[in-house]
Amino acid sequence: MSVTFHNVHKTLRQKTKKTKVFEATDVAFRPDRISGVLAPPGSGKTTAANLTTGKLRPDFGRVVRTSLVSFPVGGGGVFNGALTGRENLAFLCRVFGFDPRPIIRFVVEFAELGQAIDKPFKLYNRDERTKMIFASTYAIPFETYVVDESIIGGRGQFRDECEALVKHRMETAGFVIYSSSPGLIRKYCNEFFVLDRLGLHEVETVEQAVAMLGEGRLRDGDGYTEDASEGGDSYELNPR
Repeated sequence: MSVTFHNVHKTLRQKTKKTKVFEATDVAFRPDRISGVLAPPGSGKTTAANLTTGKLRPDFGRVVRTSLVSFPVGGGGVFNGALTGRENLAFLCRVFGFDPRPIIRFVVEFAELGQAIDKPFKLYNRDERTKMIFASTYAIPFETYVVDESIIGGRGQFRDECEALVKHRMETAGFVIYSSSPGLIRKYCNEFFVLDRLGLHEVETVEQAVAMLGEGRLRDGDGYTEDASEGGDSYELNPR
């Protein structure tokens, strides 16, 4: 099994406000499946994704990762703005145990970054940043990719090539896709879960998931963004 939640409890604490997201949650995501988790906006989708990748830890219980799990797809928090694109990639490859040379070469060619690969990441324009973030994530051969809503990014030809790369990765790797969009889950996934009532619950179909949550609580979309995250909070890499 790729990622397993064992009796997971999680409460988010923000100043005086406490929001309970999980209570005694057990679920297993297998590395040979494309798992879709349908979740209404504000229900804890990003918290669940961060628990899956290891960015967050449970208050009680365990999340066990027995395969190589990605950082969040489309998230820029793993990139250091003061380092060049090349230096960021070399660091990530060392953390996850890969030879950086073929991965850097792939990213430069796939994203058509040219000399931008050797300038500080904080100086990238919007297109360069988005291409770098998505190309880098999929260039590293993770065994499980974790998606929080945005699965592809960029514009024009890069967007089309990014989607083709995603489908190629799905042939050999697992995905856990957290989304508020039934259409996105239906398009890519072959097993389905609902995030509701403080837990993750497996269902047989997307239609069953929508019926459980109520269509009015959901928001359809295609999982695409033109502008990837600039980073925000730093991301603590957790390769195992």
